[in-house]
Amino acid sequence: MRGTLLRRILMSLALLVSAVIVVQSVFVSLSAMAAEEPTTLRVGMLQAATNLNPYNAYEDSDYTVFGQIYDRLIRYDENLEPTPSIATSWEVDRWAEADDLATQSIDEGANKVWRYNIVQGARWHDGELVTTEDVAFSINVNLNESMWGFSPYINFRMASFARAINDTTVEVYLKLPSVHADALVIPIVPVHIWGQYTAGEIQNSVTNDHPIGSGPFEFVEFAKDQYVVLEKNPDYFDGPVAYDRLVFVFYGSDQIMAEALKNGEIDVAKFPPLTYEALKTEPGVFTAAVERYYQSTLGFNCFNDPGSRGNPLLLDENLRQALHLAIDKQYIIDTVWRGYADVGYALPPPVVPEFFWEATPEESLNYNVTRANELLNESGYDKWNNDGVRLVNRTDNPYAAMNTPLSFKLNVRNDNPEDMAAAPYIKEMWAEVGVKASIEPIDESALETLIYYEAAHDSYIWYWSGDMDPTYILGVMTTDQYWGWNDPFWSNTTYDELYLVQMSQDGAERQATVFEMERIWYESSGMICLSYPHALYAWTEMHFTNWGDPVSHPGRTIDLYLGPSALFLVLEPTGGGGGGVSSTVVLGAIAAVAIIVAVVAVLMLMKRRREGGIAEGAPAREEKKTGLE
Repeated sequence: MRGTLLRRILMSLALLVSAVIVVQSVFVSLSAMAAEEPTTLRVGMLQAATNLNPYNAYEDSDYTVFGQIYDRLIRYDENLEPTPSIATSWEVDRWAEADDLATQSIDEGANKVWRYNIVQGARWHDGELVTTEDVAFSINVNLNESMWGFSPYINFRMASFARAINDTTVEVYLKLPSVHADALVIPIVPVHIWGQYTAGEIQNSVTNDHPIGSGPFEFVEFAKDQYVVLEKNPDYFDGPVAYDRLVFVFYGSDQIMAEALKNGEIDVAKFPPLTYEALKTEPGVFTAAVERYYQSTLGFNCFNDPGSRGNPLLLDENLRQALHLAIDKQYIIDTVWRGYADVGYALPPPVVPEFFWEATPEESLNYNVTRANELLNESGYDKWNNDGVRLVNRTDNPYAAMNTPLSFKLNVRNDNPEDMAAAPYIKEMWAEVGVKASIEPIDESALETLIYYEAAHDSYIWYWSGDMDPTYILGVMTTDQYWGWNDPFWSNTTYDELYLVQMSQDGAERQATVFEMERIWYESSGMICLSYPHALYAWTEMHFTNWGDPVSHPGRTIDLYLGPSALFLVLEPTGGGGGGVSSTVVLGAIAAVAIIVAVVAVLMLMKRRREGGIAEGAPAREEKKTGLE
């Protein structure tokens, strides 16, 4: 008996030792798999990236993607303040006597030289050093007349040229005085790649299929309408990120994207209001409604030129003002945006408090059907046809013949749920004052062509975004931006003059000039700012931590497109890998093996008791099957 028991004990010990070896082997194997699998941050997006050439991209999604690949000269931090990037510091020569004997042809009076000190030791993703020659090239290429991508920041009318003074310094010589050197947030590109092209090729035809930048992420793959894969730059001059990959995943449905977030297939995304509200109550999902630099806009074709293919009636400012008065912006905010927006006035939005302008009650063009009807009647549109549409009823109307109906196309992006939802309401509101809108859904790329290349639009719903300094967003509405960024082809001489004035101003003086520009723009109604929608973000902590508070720090978001995202730079993996083998899986496997060991041990003990624990002479019990034989 004792010998049999000893053998069984030894067999049990041997089994336990074998199980421990198996557990250890499983742990080592799974840990190795976790180490080999890249830790991946996955960002969901409804607007797919379309273009990797920073000079001819239109959409925020494009800028968001290549903003992680290319560093800007200056970028914005989590508080939306300008912060060093390729430029470590900057200054403006403010004295009237400033002059450089090496540039006798240049008038370098007060506020006409910008000087940038350039980071040392930064490298392009192909290993080449970033130099002051790269920086000078990146500025100078924008001074060609054919370039429009970043022309609101700097263009041939604003500056003569940039030059590398030495290995650490670049100077920009201005034609027009400006004190806002910190507003030059253009991308810096490698001259050894882009220098082989003409400016016309850079602006119009270079596809840039494999972008080489100096940013925190390197390009890997772009699958149109599916995803973009980036890898961390291990040699990033500002320090590498704490994870391996950044993947932008494009979705055609916000509901599918929401399920992907809940299932851990993506880590973060921005959602439309209804889906966002559903996610607010979802366990394990974090949400934030953040004020951002974004305007939902309705534009008109104001191009007073034979090349325009829009309805010439929209050149009538009185008509545009009446259409402005007919729109109930608050109703659209409440129904379409579910309250996650503020009433629109002009540019910029409330997230830039220093330059946010709001109309007084006397200036306001907020919803007022009575005023809209009175203005239309006074302007000679006081005749209606049998379909309830107003007609031109004045022989001296300079825009259209008698009895021409007030009927306009309204183009709407077919992949934007908010714009598609708002369009029928606007159609009804305009119908209330006798104006017909024919809604025409359109792909975003087709809308770009229709407006920017053909001037064939009547009215359209789109959006504008910009940066914290008003130079860019105010600049896009100048006459200089015809066939560039000026989508309504709106023009006003006083506005253009004030734009040049504010470039040399600071503080309250500049604010007053900017406010006057915004008042002119708002009153003319070449474009109507419908609202300032909030960005509605949702994320999980399955794979990453250190998300922070995007409400208090609005630059800590996924779609800050002015250079590398402050959020992407600081996220920390939880250990779950964001697509690799997680610690949960490893522990689960170990637990499963431990359970097997325990079960076998119990069975061995039960078997020993059945065979050796029955008293002599006792009747034998029928042996039952366990199902493990």
